[in-house]
Amino acid sequence: MSNKIAQAFKVTFANIFILLALITLGNIFAVIFINQYNASKTKQYANSHLFPNYEGIDWARKHFEEYDNLTKGYFASFVGWRRPEYSGETINIDENGLRRTVGLDDAEPNQTIALYGGSTMWGTGANDETTIPSYVAQKSPNLKAYNFGETGYISHQSFNRFFESYSTGFRPDIVVFYDGVNDVWNRCRREHGSYSHAREQEIRTFLANRKEASLLDVVGPMNDLAGRVKRTLASRKRVAEGPYDCKESPEKAERVARNLLYDWRLMKDLVEGYGGRFIAILQPHAYISKSRIDHLSLDPRLGEEYAAVYPQVVNLMKEEFPDLQENFLDLRTALDDVDEAFYIDWCHLSPNGNEIIASYIVGRLNQGDSSKSTKLLTPFVIGNGN
Repeated sequence: MSNKIAQAFKVTFANIFILLALITLGNIFAVIFINQYNASKTKQYANSHLFPNYEGIDWARKHFEEYDNLTKGYFASFVGWRRPEYSGETINIDENGLRRTVGLDDAEPNQTIALYGGSTMWGTGANDETTIPSYVAQKSPNLKAYNFGETGYISHQSFNRFFESYSTGFRPDIVVFYDGVNDVWNRCRREHGSYSHAREQEIRTFLANRKEASLLDVVGPMNDLAGRVKRTLASRKRVAEGPYDCKESPEKAERVARNLLYDWRLMKDLVEGYGGRFIAILQPHAYISKSRIDHLSLDPRLGEEYAAVYPQVVNLMKEEFPDLQENFLDLRTALDDVDEAFYIDWCHLSPNGNEIIASYIVGRLNQGDSSKSTKLLTPFVIGNGN
């Protein structure tokens, strides 16, 4: 009997050992496969430094290398995500997630301007000196400019981020919202609603698949690989069906436009309530541009989404949000008067485009009286992990 027990124990032990070995090998294989796959993926802007926009710009290649090596950011309540602190040759981000703004060396600013938006405001395609906020500071030495742009942000995320700093006492004299591109690109995706931000579905999928501590934790890398395969197949299915749905759903297109206007109105009331000045900008994109875009490959389906939503923004403002018209700066065609290449994709601009946008902003500021200054405060951003 003892021999049978010993034999059974040996068999059981051997089976457990083989199972653990297979799990270990499977996890190792999954990690290697994921790393190899990530390394083999074409970087988003791998060849953008070769575009005609960057002829003679020696820092362009380094900039896109730094950009492609940035992390996706960390979780931040109510805004979704924020980039961590970073120090590079062309990109510098402080401990509060703000990109460095470069003004004139001899500037003596007596007012503050806070500029919000997505990666177009943040400055994808531009070094620290050539972002929209930096050009605004250089063209208006009396302004201390803060770059609150963040990759993927829609208008409501910018509103939440403004309120975050507002709650700590930050009262910029001027607030600029530069919106439209992400509101359409993210909210018109088929899997999203008219209030969604860029990573809503990603977060939902993660939470839906997340279980309490279980044996699945042992096969974490293999489970991760299976999840990636599942998401890839789902993404291909959405692409086959058509990734966007605002064109086919005028009701959704109207909701997307209306939500953008609601955010602008909230900002107008908040900023003007403490004596500041608010400017709401509908930003340009390549699909309606008359500038050079022959170096780009654009998905016409996305262009149809902008055609469905952008006119709604303008029409609804006239009909239902007339109070916003005095704050509105329509820059949809701001780049059409010059036969140059400005775009590096459907929305991001090289420095020459950023400078033109900044010139329009400064021109608008000079039209009004912005001599009144509130207290100059450096914005503190809650939730930076400190």
